Amino acid sequence: MESIISCKIEYNKAIEFIVSILKYTNSKTRQIYWNTPDLEKDIAKGIMDFSPNKEVKDWLKYIDDNISPFFRNDLIFVTDETYRLLDVCLNLVMMEDIKDPLELIESLKTLDTSTMIEFSYKYYELPASLDDDIELKDTLTEAYSPEIASAFMQMKIHPLEYKNKLIDVLQIFYKEFYEPFEDRVYNYMDERLIFHNDLFKKDPTDFINTIGIGDYSKAIELHKEMIIYMSFYMDVGVIYFTFEDILVMSCGQTVEHRFENRKKRDTYKALFKALSDDKRIEILKLTSKRPWYNKELADYFHLTTATLSYHLNLLLDLEILNFEPSIINNRYYYTTNKDSLKKLFNMALEDLLD
Repeated sequence: MESIISCKIEYNKAIEFIVSILKYTNSKTRQIYWNTPDLEKDIAKGIMDFSPNKEVKDWLKYIDDNISPFFRNDLIFVTDETYRLLDVCLNLVMMEDIKDPLELIESLKTLDTSTMIEFSYKYYELPASLDDDIELKDTLTEAYSPEIASAFMQMKIHPLEYKNKLIDVLQIFYKEFYEPFEDRVYNYMDERLIFHNDLFKKDPTDFINTIGIGDYSKAIELHKEMIIYMSFYMDVGVIYFTFEDILVMSCGQTVEHRFENRKKRDTYKALFKALSDDKRIEILKLTSKRPWYNKELADYFHLTTATLSYHLNLLLDLEILNFEPSIINNRYYYTTNKDSLKKLFNMALEDLLD
């Protein structure tokens, strides 16, 4: 595929810093819903491991042992998807070609608040003008919820307070929980970048689709360039966003398991556990017929996005669900990986009847 040639793999320290904050706050969010009534009896919980890398686990524990509950709340606040403040940071990194965390923080200090609001609002992908508060609030309410509409309007009214809070949080997190590990992580990732580039050169298309857990061919065709940022802290996760004509993917550096054949029995046993829940069976049925967005599925099952993510991640980890970018916007959607599902069932059948 011609457009793959314009794809490159890089390591950006500023993006790593942003991802490290996301990693910690996501881990806290999962702890909140992990033992909810909907999940506490789920026999498939044991196959989930969002941090297989021991050093990342140790880092998460280090933060838990040293963070104050007040600062933890501030962290969760600035990473709330309602405000998209970390998306503002990602846009700033791309726009100004920022390379490290301190450079990002300094750039935020000079960022115009109106530009910050524009960056944040663009991720809602709505037609309403930012200049008309009544239309804006009504549109956000209809497309999302009254709570999200009210929260966004508050940020629009008090943008300087939100910007200053973001800067304060980034400065504290950097000094207390990122800088002490910085050199060790950077040295390790220098070596990992060589490893990932070697894998990429063997088969660029397979590399992108494997680490992204989906088929990115259509999305790639619509962009002039693609950049893959490897991350230490993201571990096994993946996020993507678009900036102008660039498709940007950030993915965890622990990807070997996606390129290696797993042991047959452990794999199909995990499949049967994953399919022990009616919701996950229904997810596969729905996404086998057409692509479904995250919010659509959450509304359909009347689940919080956090609880839905648990079910989706189980299916993604088994590679029987694809996680793919939309070719027209910044949202991502899910589709059943029918070939992988058939392969796992055939693997189980061959082993059981052998």
